[in-house]
Amino acid sequence: MNRFAHLLLLLLAGSATAQTKPGLTTPPSVVSLISGITTKQFQPDTAFAALSKEDETLLAKEPVANWGLPQTSGDNMTYYNLVVGTRSYQLVVKRLPKSDYPTATLLRYTTPQSKPEPIAQGVLKSEEAGKTKP
Repeated sequence: MNRFAHLLLLLLAGSATAQTKPGLTTPPSVVSLISGITTKQFQPDTAFAALSKEDETLLAKEPVANWGLPQTSGDNMTYYNLVVGTRSYQLVVKRLPKSDYPTATLLRYTTPQSKPEPIAQGVLKSEEAGKTKP
């Protein structure tokens, strides 16, 4: 039984690292984009392997004004959309009831029928919360 639990733990840890690349960071252009859309300071905590150089340059070229207006889905979720050719991006902002700060997740759809691929995820803090007092 102990071996089974040990093997299960090893498999779960391996699958979690397969989804994200160790040492992978969210590019500053994506961080500033999410901060500009939400008007809050974005602090990434997860960078996904799905982010390509093409996504990075495409998102950096698109001004914040090209993103759709915020749309709400329920009390705790807001999302923004951007469509560029056949590619589309969605920024989902969720506030969990017991968390201090909302979580933002940037998703990519390569075609209209494709499943969403996460690109970046992190916490949104107000500009005042990010600054430390001297």
